[in-house]
Amino acid sequence: MQKIIAILTYESPFAPGGGISAVMKYLPTYIKQASQLPTLVITPFHHNIDRTASLLPAMQLIGQMEILFEDKTLPVDVLLFEKEVTWIFLRPDDTRFFAGIHHPYDVIQDQDENHSHLLRDALIFGAASGKALSIIDSSAHWTLLLQDWEAAAAIFSLQQLRQILKYEAYLTIHNTYDMHVSNIDLASLKLYSKKFPGETVLQRTIPFVKDPIFTVSNQFASDLLEDPLQTQVMAPHLLEYLSGRLLGVDNGLFTNLGIDPVALSSARRGDFSLLEDWKMSKRRAAFNALRQLSPSQENPLWGDIGKFKCDDSPWFIVAGRDDPRQKGFDLAYQAISTFLNEGLEACFLFFPIPGDEGLDGLRFLRTLAEKYPENVIVLPFLFQKGYLAALQGATFGIMPSFYEPFGMANEFYMNGVVGIGRATGGILQQIIPLRSAAAYSEAVKTRTEKYYPPGTHPTGILFRERDNIPSLIPDLKVIASSEYKINEPEQDRITYRSTLRLFTEISRELYIGIKDAVHIYQSDPNQYYQMLIQGIDYLHNTFSWERAAQMYLRYIYPDEQKGDR
Repeated sequence: MQKIIAILTYESPFAPGGGISAVMKYLPTYIKQASQLPTLVITPFHHNIDRTASLLPAMQLIGQMEILFEDKTLPVDVLLFEKEVTWIFLRPDDTRFFAGIHHPYDVIQDQDENHSHLLRDALIFGAASGKALSIIDSSAHWTLLLQDWEAAAAIFSLQQLRQILKYEAYLTIHNTYDMHVSNIDLASLKLYSKKFPGETVLQRTIPFVKDPIFTVSNQFASDLLEDPLQTQVMAPHLLEYLSGRLLGVDNGLFTNLGIDPVALSSARRGDFSLLEDWKMSKRRAAFNALRQLSPSQENPLWGDIGKFKCDDSPWFIVAGRDDPRQKGFDLAYQAISTFLNEGLEACFLFFPIPGDEGLDGLRFLRTLAEKYPENVIVLPFLFQKGYLAALQGATFGIMPSFYEPFGMANEFYMNGVVGIGRATGGILQQIIPLRSAAAYSEAVKTRTEKYYPPGTHPTGILFRERDNIPSLIPDLKVIASSEYKINEPEQDRITYRSTLRLFTEISRELYIGIKDAVHIYQSDPNQYYQMLIQGIDYLHNTFSWERAAQMYLRYIYPDEQKGDR
């Protein structure tokens, strides 16, 4: 019997929305190579997203199906696209479905409807995925790797196909976002809710996936069962479902080494001058790209490039998609404000990709840039022409996340930037903390001891607020609720959260970490470059997609050897 691996994912590199699309850029190929089995990825055809729509001429129609939705038949095309692995796109005839505009989750919500369009589309995706398996090969034994709750929704329809489809399903949790699903929602696809007790998609589907339930780093697996943000605020409803079943499989690196090899080789021999020159050349290139930028209403530049410093001051970079419950752009704002208010000198470049709140949600960064034009530049859009040069010219990368399943520290190091991160999730695993730093608190120590024995060479700075904050849980609930008003300065994200003790203490620890970084770079540049080199080597020796793929296969096929698959 033919064995086939299928990865079900709501987002992909052709329709990016978050960390899953980055994983999908690498993991499917490595699983195919390691398993030596046919491997394909099944994903929606997000027709409003250019990266997806542009592939249509190269796609092959391999089948069609009909799904019964709200007592009407919904035709769905099954499209095949080959690139490293086989990609299967599911395209409904009705363009109301999979209609995300900027990213797959950016769906329009009708004001007079109580149900979520994202939930509806996830259920459609799940129903179509099951039928697509039968179209591709109804006699195969399928191993299904479901990515987050949107793909887990496929379980509802797959369970109805048990008699005619041979499969085993595994779940990977990239984030603890979940969705309430009612009996009425399930009935819209003629799904029988009594078979799936619970209130959310994950509660109803986790009982039907096999052990283990994967997640994307070892530390995030621990956080899901131990960190109060997850266990008491974001995902308390999942605690009993995940206990004893989780396994962290660390992601590989998300970028190749981007540093000039001659400069890097010289730095390994203890001569950092070429590496320093290379970084300064990148800084000049970034500055030129900023000068040539023509800002627009959609792609603004906040700050004054004419006043912004392009000298040998340390440059700090903050980047990523704005998720107020996770990424901590507001924490960075608060810490940097304190730093600059004290008359300390450094430069800060923000590259936030607006999230659900749009540009208005990031207005506090504009305020910071206007107040400190010599020190702060904000480009709240995908700055393709100059971002890489700015990254490679930067000194430190800041990751102030409230939580982080894996994190982008590796992207910093691979481009010649030392990381400063809150000790949580995968950040904690990617940065070996400098023990002599003021930011190395007891909270950092207790979280990193199991990973880094005494004498381990430091690669960066980790910070963490103390553990015994009396208002911890109420403050976390306020942060997770995001109930501030983005269009009212008196009640925006900063104003709303700056009254929280937890927010104040996290930002204070980040402020200390920034001061540590400036001191190291200015007083002992050799130590800075040694941390960078050690960080590159540590990441190369610790994280790989080959290892991740083998870890998945070790648990998916525990009794089989590679040659027997």
